Amino acid sequence: MDQRRFLVFFTLSMGIWFVWLHFLVPVVFPIPPKAADVAIAPKVAPAEVKLAEEGEPGEAAPAQGVTLAQHPVKSVWLGPADDSDPKKLDEYFLAVKLDSRGAAVDSIELTDRVRYPAFGRRDQRVRLVGSDDAAALRTFELRVPAIDSLLKDQSLDRVPWEVADQTSNSVTFRLQAADGSWELSKHYEIKRLTDAELKQPKVRDTLAGGYRLALSVTLKNLSERPQELTYSLRGPVGVPLEDQDNSYKYRDIRMGFVRDDGITIDESKLSISEALKKTKNKKPEISRRPVKYVGVDVLYFAALVLPQGDQLKERTVAQIDAVVIDENKQNSSFSDISFNLTSPTLTVPANGEIKHEYQLYAGPKLKELVQQVSAGAVMDYGWFDSICRGMVWLLNTFHAIGLSYGLAILCLTVMVRTVLIPLSKHQAMHAAKMKELQPKVAARQKELEAKHGKNTEEYIKASQELVAEQSKMMLGGCLPMFLQLPIFIALYRAIGSSIELRMEPFLWFQNLAAPDALFQFGFALPLLGWTEFNLLPCVSAGLMYVHQKFTMPPPTNEEQAAQQKMMSFMMILMAAMFYRVPSGLCLYFIATNIWSMTERWLLERKAKAAALNPAPSPPPIAPGNPPQPKKPSPLLAWWNQMVQAADKDSKLKRGGQENTNKPNDRKNKKNRDNGWGS
Repeated sequence: MDQRRFLVFFTLSMGIWFVWLHFLVPVVFPIPPKAADVAIAPKVAPAEVKLAEEGEPGEAAPAQGVTLAQHPVKSVWLGPADDSDPKKLDEYFLAVKLDSRGAAVDSIELTDRVRYPAFGRRDQRVRLVGSDDAAALRTFELRVPAIDSLLKDQSLDRVPWEVADQTSNSVTFRLQAADGSWELSKHYEIKRLTDAELKQPKVRDTLAGGYRLALSVTLKNLSERPQELTYSLRGPVGVPLEDQDNSYKYRDIRMGFVRDDGITIDESKLSISEALKKTKNKKPEISRRPVKYVGVDVLYFAALVLPQGDQLKERTVAQIDAVVIDENKQNSSFSDISFNLTSPTLTVPANGEIKHEYQLYAGPKLKELVQQVSAGAVMDYGWFDSICRGMVWLLNTFHAIGLSYGLAILCLTVMVRTVLIPLSKHQAMHAAKMKELQPKVAARQKELEAKHGKNTEEYIKASQELVAEQSKMMLGGCLPMFLQLPIFIALYRAIGSSIELRMEPFLWFQNLAAPDALFQFGFALPLLGWTEFNLLPCVSAGLMYVHQKFTMPPPTNEEQAAQQKMMSFMMILMAAMFYRVPSGLCLYFIATNIWSMTERWLLERKAKAAALNPAPSPPPIAPGNPPQPKKPSPLLAWWNQMVQAADKDSKLKRGGQENTNKPNDRKNKKNRDNGWGS
């Protein structure tokens, strides 16, 4: 019965829908005639309305429509299109592919494939701009509303432009209106290194000009009267977000604004989440300040647009607006963003022209390079910037003497652990002292239980005091470990964001700046989302667990046993937390854990040998010559002050508790004397 009703309902619904669509809709909502059959008032740009009003009496108004000359679609390469010519690969840092449609940039690649290969593909060059072939928008697309509004089903960023002139490192695109009112041109050029520049050492790390694409936009007024317009220029599109599942940094819009003195720069950043929020709220405007540079910044590379000329005297850019190129619905952090640069209102004189120049830096984030374009802020290492830069310098120094970066990390580990030997020694001595005190603490615990009884008020109070004293001693052993945290965090940022380690192989893993990825699962683990097996984090967690068991004294009560069991579970949690850290950092973990266990074993062995063979007693001191106390080191003096302050604070608290309990003790004694208490 239910199936019959459903079939009847479905048949009637389809019939009604068919009658409505084919018989009633044409009558109720007739199709309008084609545009060719209807007289439509042509659109008039605001600038042209102004000209018609201001024109001389009797003069005809300018043409109300613009027709563009037709040109073939053509791709143009600046620099080497492939790796077949080694000489060209040396002479050019960039290989730029341009499209005559819109005279826009399709892609920009780095020619040094050995040093900067594509992520996961060593046989391909990395593409810094235009990494997504499916993107609808492209870099340096030009829109002129005053002209676009007059075009029929066309726009300046989509129609083919004429290739007016072309060399191996430059090209000029030109587009002219058929009525002779406007001529637009875009000239691109990249640097070709001279023989003298090629002989410079590390020229690819020191010459920022080799990573610049120059663009000049010329707006020529061919009419007999001045005309006003504005234009917008698209920023870099498709800056690659490499290893996005394991990356801690995503695409940001980086900006530098010129202050009133014309020298100093205010740095600013717009994150991917803020850019998405602006565009969703239909408030894409970012800034109207004078621009020194603006670009898209990722972990290892940056694509920065630099307007040329004095931006305080003559502005090239009046406004910056955020643009979402492609929004990732599953994870918005993976979205692609860019920006539009809008010019101020320009008055082009009759038979005159206005020319604006820009440069696009598309290259690696190396300190020497980004400082040359006044964009040092893109080298952001976080809170411990100085320590992080020192780590990078040490890694590069070890690499310069012929070591691989994997061995450089091991050498850096040895250096760091050698510097921390005094702290490690103090920590080991403290751990040995804690082991010796454990039996005494256990005996004291049993004594308190026998004296006051278990779970009584006096027993709980005495146990808390004992635990407080023991916790204070344990804190003294943990503080040296906390002092190592800045070094650990700085090393994490140095390894995770240093372009020198990008795609650097060592042992079986192919990238020290990414997880080792021993093999692929072929599926994603539920809840975790892991798709590959990383061996190094598991080895690191195992060594940390062994180190913990090796150094932690045996528990003396149930509470300590529960704490140690919790610490064991924490090792599993830490393995999950560090599962996607760079393999170079895991290498440091493994090396430092092995060093710590070996160091602890040697110190304990030395202490046992000293206990079995005590040193001979010193000779008697002559009267009148008391021994001079040895002056402690600054670090030890600071440590002694910390311990004394902790002792003083503990005594003050204990004294306050005793004073608080005295009135209660007198009252209890009086009650017992009167026979009120038991």
